Amino acid sequence: MVFAYYDERLDDMPFLCVDGVVPGGLNLSHWPGNRTPAHLKADTTTEMALKLARDPGRDAWLRGVSIVTNNHFDTDGLLSVYGVLRPEEAVPHERALVQAARAGDFGAFSTAEAFKFDAVVTAFDDDRVSPLADRVRGREGYERYAILYEALLAMMPGLLLDTSRYKSLWAAPLQSLMRSLIRIKDVARIRELEAASLTVIETGEPLDQIARFNMARYHRVLTATRSAGGIFYEMAFQIFSWFDTVTPVRGGRVDLSDAAVELNRREIPGVGRWVYTGNDSLESRLYRAAADGTPIESSLPLDTVETLLVGLFEGRP
Repeated sequence: MVFAYYDERLDDMPFLCVDGVVPGGLNLSHWPGNRTPAHLKADTTTEMALKLARDPGRDAWLRGVSIVTNNHFDTDGLLSVYGVLRPEEAVPHERALVQAARAGDFGAFSTAEAFKFDAVVTAFDDDRVSPLADRVRGREGYERYAILYEALLAMMPGLLLDTSRYKSLWAAPLQSLMRSLIRIKDVARIRELEAASLTVIETGEPLDQIARFNMARYHRVLTATRSAGGIFYEMAFQIFSWFDTVTPVRGGRVDLSDAAVELNRREIPGVGRWVYTGNDSLESRLYRAAADGTPIESSLPLDTVETLLVGLFEGRP
């Protein structure tokens, strides 16, 4: 089997698309609309690839397929390609692979090594810091991601097991996360509202999103960060709730477009408006934004925002 980044030229060939969803071919994915066989479904596509590696029917299902493809680049996509291409090599590293995939797609923090690996993979696609910047800068789509996949697959499994060579890519993000994980219990109050499947986090200082989400019981998280000028609000549906997962979502998505309208009505007139990025957005959130989209403080008290949201969420799992 070989990897080829997806484009329409593959449509006339038998292929397996992992992680993403494209027309035709076989599919292993947790994206909405996927065609994954029921017995191979899992929370991440990396886990599906590892299930396939052990499946007695693997050879029959893949008969005639010599190409593995994907239509985007991220950690779970990379690791699921790796798991399908080199299953015997991948299976012994299952725990590390799954932890890294969950760190990448769900922002789930389990180990520092998983976080580091995801930070490195993400940075390879950032022209400002990528070790391959000279090769990928100015390239898009097929050309860009074919280069990234080829380079990172060649580093596996070594990169998964030791990211020390790329410390400059993960040191600052890890430091920020660890600081928030340490500080959150001292500077934040966390309340779990079972009837609304909502976690409310009140904090006196900005905290890393991964730290906040990992402390939350639910996939609906309202963060209120107090400042001298008011309160920065973020009502976020964790990205987990966008995917088609085996583990049930703890608080599904609800369209908050009308909530944004109501909050704008109640807000003291001034600069900025409440906006909702939409249920289809991977990082779906409601917040008050300046004209350029950056978050700004609200004049509304927490009780007002919380009560409105609880009314929308109660009775809706």
